[in-house]
Amino acid sequence: MVVHFAFLLHVYQPPTQIPSVIRQITSECYRPLIDAIKMHPGVKITLNINGTLTEQLHDYGFNDVIEGIAELGNKGQIEFTGSAKFHPLLPLIPEPEIIRQIELNNATNKFFFGKAYRPRGFFPPEMAVSDDIYGPVKNLGFDWMIMGGIANTVQWPTRTFTHHPNGLILAFRDDLISIDCAFDKVNNVEAFANRLKYQDSKKDYYVILAMDGETFGHHIKHAFRNFLVPLFDNLPHRDDIKLCTVSEIIAKYPRGDVQVPRASSWSTMSYDLQRDIPYPLWFDPSNVVHVEQYRFMMFAVVLVNLAQKFQESMNDEKRESLKNARNFLDRAIYSCQTWWASKRPWYSRDMIIRGLNELLLAAVNARACIPDNATEIKDAALLIMDAMLKSQNAIILAL
Repeated sequence: MVVHFAFLLHVYQPPTQIPSVIRQITSECYRPLIDAIKMHPGVKITLNINGTLTEQLHDYGFNDVIEGIAELGNKGQIEFTGSAKFHPLLPLIPEPEIIRQIELNNATNKFFFGKAYRPRGFFPPEMAVSDDIYGPVKNLGFDWMIMGGIANTVQWPTRTFTHHPNGLILAFRDDLISIDCAFDKVNNVEAFANRLKYQDSKKDYYVILAMDGETFGHHIKHAFRNFLVPLFDNLPHRDDIKLCTVSEIIAKYPRGDVQVPRASSWSTMSYDLQRDIPYPLWFDPSNVVHVEQYRFMMFAVVLVNLAQKFQESMNDEKRESLKNARNFLDRAIYSCQTWWASKRPWYSRDMIIRGLNELLLAAVNARACIPDNATEIKDAALLIMDAMLKSQNAIILAL
């Protein structure tokens, strides 16, 4: 019996991240991860890197990280996934924004990683899924999508891969083992191997592990020294566990039933689903800040899209304002601002206000480029801005 397992590592930093944090995480995690994989030619991982982090690595001069990832991709040691560039929670944004974010991510990563970037799978930020996202992901050419095990609606564990009615293959992470690794509960090779072999079986099966890549070296300082490098050293000498990419595992196991997964995220708990709150860290209806943040974001989306309708008739100055509005909106719908408002247990007034500022800049620039003769639209934009300011005030008073 062999357990085929995969590490899907997700690396991302918000577009508002401060440079010193990027430097620290690059030193503690990104460079050591590249080095560890290079030292072990038989090791393969599946990697999601959001385009906003790729750009930040370039902007801060960490091109060695980009080049190292591209080199490992070309060697077949890194399998890339697609995602949404600025890490929005896809079920909470309109479909045109979903498509735009995925296309922006593809364009950015293809530019920096070149031919190495050939994603077959898709990583939805925070593994947040809903009925609204399977169509765009499938239509943009992806074969499979990863999500939390809690999204699964059929018998578990399984030795098959189910698929969505549209044909998209559904890959579910093992939430329990992934969380054990992420929180340093399984931190040596034998403990890890025994944890993988939790099924009493004589037949081969698979386990997909997915977690933040920053787990290694940044969140858990000793993780490379005590766990990951010793594991990579040990794997060539074992017949009981085999490291693969997610796509390799999918190719090894047969297709199963059709299912429509539950709306959920990788942080959703069963008690959240019982309360019909699939995205508790990003949109909890009982959280006043969450409600106003979402309202504020939707107002900004509407304003920018209203302004875009007049693009052909704009002069150069107004087109520049529209470009600014669009760029600010792309950045501003990232998920971290609402995550920091969740209080489960994390909370940051600074990160909440940074997100508000990006959205406000998008809205102000969008309103400025609406033509003066479009009086009804300008009046509507004024009403939207007034509503945004009320939401902003409610958020600030609640902090």
